[in-house]
This record gives sequence, C-alpha cells and structure tokens, in this order.
Amino acid sequence: MTFDDILAPLGTTAFLCDHLGKAPLHLEGDADKFDRVMNWSILDRLLEASTIWSTASLVLMLDKEPVPAGDYATLAPGRDGGQVLRPDPARVRRLLAQGATLVANDIDQLTPELAAFCGAMEKVLGGKVQANLYLSSKRRQGFKVHFDTHDVFAVHVEGEKVWHVFEGRADAPIAHPMFKNLPQSHHDEAKGALWREVRLTRGDLLYLPRGQYHYALAEDGGCVHIAFGVTYPIGMDVMSWLFERMIAEPLGRRNLPQGDPEALSAHLESIGARIAALLAEPAAARAIEGFMGDFAYARERYGLPDLLDPARLTYGVHAGSVQLVEQGGRCGLVRKGERRAVEVPRETRDLVAWVLARKSFSRGDFDAAFDAVPQAARERFLEDMRRMGLLAPD
Repeated sequence: MTFDDILAPLGTTAFLCDHLGKAPLHLEGDADKFDRVMNWSILDRLLEASTIWSTASLVLMLDKEPVPAGDYATLAPGRDGGQVLRPDPARVRRLLAQGATLVANDIDQLTPELAAFCGAMEKVLGGKVQANLYLSSKRRQGFKVHFDTHDVFAVHVEGEKVWHVFEGRADAPIAHPMFKNLPQSHHDEAKGALWREVRLTRGDLLYLPRGQYHYALAEDGGCVHIAFGVTYPIGMDVMSWLFERMIAEPLGRRNLPQGDPEALSAHLESIGARIAALLAEPAAARAIEGFMGDFAYARERYGLPDLLDPARLTYGVHAGSVQLVEQGGRCGLVRKGERRAVEVPRETRDLVAWVLARKSFSRGDFDAAFDAVPQAARERFLEDMRRMGLLAPD
C-alpha cells in the first residue's frame, strides 16, 4: 500500500496539511482495507511461532495493570542456549479468556506486508515507524488514560473498539523519564475534556498526534488493532551531532574555570558562541539534512532468487541532480549547485554515463551492455555506485 492508500479517502496532501502534528483524525474504510496486513489467521500464525516471543515482546495487561511475567510465562530452552522466560500459550489463552489485553511489540519486521506498510509511511513522513499489536476483548480496559511519546496511526483490523480521545495534549513529549515517570494523577488532570468518542471497526484508521491523551475499550468479542508509532528527528538530535563536533574543539575539552564565577560565565559564553558558529556553517545543515534523510529503520530483504541469480536483480538509480562532467580530459560527478567533483576513472566513464541515463535497470541488461568489461570490474563498479548512494537494489 502507498501512503495515499493508507490515508484514503483523505489522501496524503490533505493529511500533511491539516492533521500531521496538529489534530486527531478518524478515517472510515472498507472492512478488508487492511486485511492483507493483519487478520486473525496471520496473528494466529505469528503467535504460534512461540520461540520468537519473550516477556518483553509479548506483554499482557489486565484491568489497567501489567500481568506479572510469572503468571503467563515459563522457563524454556532458548534458541541461543540456556533458559529463557517464554510466554506459555496455554496460560496466555486463559488470561485472554478472562479479558486480558495482549500486546505484541515490534512486529513491523515479522511479515513482508508489515515491513512494506511501515516503509511506505517512512518514505512520506520522514520518521521511524515501529508497530505494536493490541488484542483486547470483553470490555476490559487494558490501559489507563495516557499519551504516547510518538505519533500514533491506529489501524483497526478485527472487531470493534471505542477510543476516548481527550482535548488535552502534552507539549512534544519524548521517550525520557521526564515524561515516562509522570504520576497517573497528572494524566487524569491534564487529559482535559473529552474531545470525541471514536468507534473503530475493521478498515478504520485513527491518527493521534504525539502527546494526545486517550484510552480505548474493546467491545464484546475480540478486537485487534496495530498502533504504528512514528518518531521524527528532533532538536535533541542536533545536540547529539554537536556533542561529536565539540569533542574535536579544544574549547569543548578544556576544564571549566573553578572558583571564579566571572571566568566561568565568560567560558560558557565562549562555548555558546562556538556552538552558534558551528551551526551556522553550511556543513552543519548538510549533515543534519543527511541525518534526516536517512531517518528510517533498515528494512532489508534477502532477495534470495536475485542473489543466487544476479541477472534477475534490478537497481533503482538515485542520482538526483548528479551529473557527469568532463573537462581537460578528466571526468567527474558533480551535484547541481556544488563545485566540488568526485573524480571518475576514465575506464568507468561509459559505465557511469549508461547508469545515469536510466531510472532503473536489470543486472542482466548491464552485463550485456558491458560484456567486454571483466566481471570483477563490473562487480566493483556497481558496489562503488551503491556505496555512493547512487544505486540501490529494488
């Protein structure tokens, strides 16, 4: 699914303009809209792969409190040796029958469909997407009123659940004890008035900006939704970049003045001025833009048929504004708006020109076009282009 498909019938443009980071959104969808992503059959199959679960990845909640691990897990042989505490399907089923909520954490890599769904979101939103699944029943509330420290796209795939969404919203919370350890009394007071009761049925989607207070209650019978959580680059990430830069600065490594408040103030002022100067450099914006552009989880495929039969492999060309230029008998790659060139060896000039003239190509076509070039040289060229970010396997 594309992000437009996920946000249908509203669509990407309207969502980014009117809702992202601004306001909750409920979209009704056809019952089978998300059926390929998750359904009872897929969930059964995942849970029955019992050796992939632990008491960290599979959690149970009952009447707003976590179920102790010892109540639903037993010691079992670990896949890496030794003993592990693993959820016991019989105990888990008994607790589910009593109305417990099952939380399956970090499921976004467990099926190709989930990985592709998250990848489509990451491509548009520029954030990292992680998915947790919630299975609830019997009108038993699993969680107290709370906010999340990430945007939530709740995709409803089975049954019905009523969400109570409140007007209160924490200001840009992050996953830090400052927000994670707030007492429940704070949440109860800060949630504010009820904004809306939203009934989600199969195919529906509910978007909540991070910090939006809410809780949910399942109807009779089982219901399942997946919460796709999105985290974005924030100002603290700039501080992490500055930390590394300041290590290279003598000013950042010198001892702080002691016993002299005026000297300390002057020293802190110098540090602030140096930080401001570093952030004003064009290289800072380029580095942060690069960090933001790569802000997504790796979702690699093995692609075994292509791996074992390279002629089947296809590449996407991601050259953007990169051009091949020649001057004085030398060749180089230059990005539009920049003067610095990456030199291209003369013997690879034709290979580079052939690749840059395409949006994608198959390995078979490439090999046929340059069959006179030794295979080792072709392999090295493609790897160099991948390392430069100009090629990526489709």
